Amino acid sequence: MTDDGVSLTIKITLDDVTPQVWRLVEVPSDMLLPELHDVIQDVMGWENRHLHMFFAGEQSFGDGQRYEMRFSLDEDDDGTGLCEDDFRVGDLLSEVGDSLGYEYDFGDSWGHRLIVDGFGQGATSAICLGGEGACPPEDCGGAHGYGEVRAAMVDVNHPEHLDIVGWLGDRDLDRFSVAEANERIDARRALTRLEFTVRDRAPMLAALFERAPLNYHVQLGKMLARVDFDNADIDPVVASVAMEKLMWFLTRIGEDGVKLTAAGYLPPKEVAAIRNELEWAREWMGNSNREVDQQPVHWLRHAVKQLGLVKVLKGRLLLTRDGKKLVDDPVGLWKRAASRMPTGAQDYELDAGLLLLASVAAGGDQSDRNPMMFESMQLIGWNVPPREAEFMQYLARPTLDFLVLIGAIPSSIGREGHGPEWGRVFATQCLLPDQSL
Repeated sequence: MTDDGVSLTIKITLDDVTPQVWRLVEVPSDMLLPELHDVIQDVMGWENRHLHMFFAGEQSFGDGQRYEMRFSLDEDDDGTGLCEDDFRVGDLLSEVGDSLGYEYDFGDSWGHRLIVDGFGQGATSAICLGGEGACPPEDCGGAHGYGEVRAAMVDVNHPEHLDIVGWLGDRDLDRFSVAEANERIDARRALTRLEFTVRDRAPMLAALFERAPLNYHVQLGKMLARVDFDNADIDPVVASVAMEKLMWFLTRIGEDGVKLTAAGYLPPKEVAAIRNELEWAREWMGNSNREVDQQPVHWLRHAVKQLGLVKVLKGRLLLTRDGKKLVDDPVGLWKRAASRMPTGAQDYELDAGLLLLASVAAGGDQSDRNPMMFESMQLIGWNVPPREAEFMQYLARPTLDFLVLIGAIPSSIGREGHGPEWGRVFATQCLLPDQSL
């Protein structure tokens, strides 16, 4: 076994491919095999869509030892494979000339040979040093299929030429860039740090990654990189602005409460007061003083109900004990609201609400929010028709309405543009656990 602090220079060659495709990488000897897998994916240019394994010897299912993914062993363990999680590169490669096999995609069976080219000192992370040849396209049929793809690409008279060109476009099957390989390594390293941060600071959001890893969520990952998860400060002045409508309504209800109509609605004079004393901009439609005709009134009443601040008793809308405590405490009200987000009666509303909050925390608007939510909702298992892609924020309607109500994002009509900076702070704190700010 190599000593700690030692790095290995490894040449990675793709089997049975002409012209040859190879990469030269330097990695720390204490790198775990799953991390080496990531490096191989990045420097080769694979997309990490399939299973893989490492193996000693010349064949993946020969006489040599196999080092398999934990998932593979959980699904089908015949007792001969070992979990790759338990081994470091230096455990298996300790001398110049030592080799290790790596197979990616058990359908196409892309075999790779890793051979130690030399040793160094001090490298703490992977780096690509050189290489030749582009990575073959995913799912092209392995080495044999790739040969046919190359032949069809260069022969305009080949019966499959147009289909292959339509699939691959102007892709150069011989081009390789060391700089781009290292950019992929750096991007993965940044994504790993980001995932650790999200799992540590926003476990509700991180739970979505159990259904689809973060590296699959391309647009969400870009957004999360812009979120300041350590922004836990609450400005009392800002909280007063954000909670203004809620506090006004709680004060209006007061100690005596509000007598509801026989049908259980707010009386017209209360609806008129809400309309006249609060700023609703374009959301207020018409002159009706009936609660059923005014969506903003519904938002306001639903908001205080979902926060547990009001109750209905004997035909009167009354403050709860917590409602009485928070009526003049904007910071406490901010914390309570953040701790109840996302909200919704259905699982899809809660999932969409988390994604909506992430987009607001990142400073996104509807133009980038909806594509991100469409991508991620599909990844975590929701079957959303493509025709709904531009309306994805409405799957989070309960959370969306609350954010509009307090002004964290723009008006309900169109919801164009970005909200205030404090909206980002509020949305971020909604993602934190138990509001332990």
